[in-house]
Amino acid sequence: MTEPEFRWMPHHEGAIPPAGQGKRISTYNVALEGWRRGLQLDFYSVIEEESKLKLRYSLSNGERKHHFQLSMGDKVTQEAFDICDNKELTKQYLKKLNVPVPGGKMFTDKHTKKEIGDYADEIGYPVVLKPKDGNAGKGVFANIQRRSDLLNLVSHVQDELGFKDIIVERFVEGNEYRIVVIEDRVLGAMIRRPASVLGDGEHTISELIHQKNEIRRMNPHLTSRLIKVDREIVDLLHRSGYTLKTVPKEGERVFLRFKSNLSAGGDSIDTTEDLTPEIKQIAIDAGKAIPGLAHYGVDMIVDHERNTGTILEVNARPGLGGHMFPMEGQARDFAKEIIDYYFPETKDAQRSPLFFDFDAIIEPIMKRQATITELKTAPTGPFYGKELYISGKVQNVGFQAWARREALDNDLHGNVENLKDGRVRIRVMSTDKDVLETFKAACYSGPYRAEVEDIEEYNWDKPMKIGFETISLMQNLSLREVKELAKERERLEKERARAIEKYENLINRRTWKYTEPLRKVVKKIVTK
Repeated sequence: MTEPEFRWMPHHEGAIPPAGQGKRISTYNVALEGWRRGLQLDFYSVIEEESKLKLRYSLSNGERKHHFQLSMGDKVTQEAFDICDNKELTKQYLKKLNVPVPGGKMFTDKHTKKEIGDYADEIGYPVVLKPKDGNAGKGVFANIQRRSDLLNLVSHVQDELGFKDIIVERFVEGNEYRIVVIEDRVLGAMIRRPASVLGDGEHTISELIHQKNEIRRMNPHLTSRLIKVDREIVDLLHRSGYTLKTVPKEGERVFLRFKSNLSAGGDSIDTTEDLTPEIKQIAIDAGKAIPGLAHYGVDMIVDHERNTGTILEVNARPGLGGHMFPMEGQARDFAKEIIDYYFPETKDAQRSPLFFDFDAIIEPIMKRQATITELKTAPTGPFYGKELYISGKVQNVGFQAWARREALDNDLHGNVENLKDGRVRIRVMSTDKDVLETFKAACYSGPYRAEVEDIEEYNWDKPMKIGFETISLMQNLSLREVKELAKERERLEKERARAIEKYENLINRRTWKYTEPLRKVVKKIVTK
């Protein structure tokens, strides 16, 4: 048994450039979906407090225009956004419509630690501590078991993290789901699993982490969110009786962290089919309780035995990446759903297979060299594609430059690349079959220095970047620079492995185990 491989939705495969991955994955995919349907797409900047620049975008069908930030469109009112941005206010609105929420109370830095501790004692442990405002789970601590632990964390959240207004609420048992809703329709749900590896009976935990990271690198939502071996992982493995060199049994899942954050190596798992009608209705009722909230996400603790749920948070700008690119389960195309909602007349429009260079488009905005960039409307109509493998004397004779000129002169989209085996590969798309055939015929001749012997032809139906480009691996680096980077990376990896091994050896020594009580006492004294 092995970890499932990442699977693309066909119209997204290879179509998510670096700038459209990670934190901007919602922005890029909603914008791309609208643009592919023939809508006019503009990106622009707004300056918020402390001169922070934020990226926004708009889509227009020529008669009406809608503005978006991340996954949130302008059908979500400012009032709704402000309510969702305040966790305590959100809870008050939900209570008015009898939407289930955990019992809790807000405190400011004017309240004493005794007042906070007494309230926690009153509602009973375990409890949850979280900021009144904030997102991405920063400053949130769940399942706090003791008064002393709670008060220490209050100091950390208020003094070190800077969240002066906090909420203490009863901890609710169950599975935490993230559910996305448009008006009275639930689109899908997912859960997050803490960083882990699945044993196969052959590879060590260290090797399994490497294999898992290779899968995560393929996922545009998790490309930069790899499992990084650190002290937390080594400590948790040690407490579980493992080391990085342990070979887990086949099918045995070994957890590496407590928290399920995707940024720390957690997995998103689609659980839409687990939702009962009753659970879905609670999520829908949460949106109805907040005026002007047309589409949104909720964090809900679900008790499957009692078939009920408790709303923890409502988010006006839910992240779509975990749903659209899950590690396990069915991918949900929420970008399509959002464009369907804002531009229903485009539902039957044929989606273009082209995508745009997001990195190049937003660069002048992010560097404050421009305030807006307008994209040329995507070509429409049925597309036809070919993949050509050209053999003979075709490298170092100007074939790539010639192919690019020919393609651009005929409004073709695609790329050309020199292969290691001496051939030239061309992938090309057009809305005109005849133009495509003419281009292929011209390739039999190529530039005057070329001697074409054969052309292998295949159909191409995967996404393609608009325009025509020459692909060259490491084209901006010299051979010497590439070798130096590889050596430096290898050196750092070895250094890191040695440091982790030393730490493992240290915590496994008898003296380290015997002195653990003493070290805890010293730590408390230093903390005080």
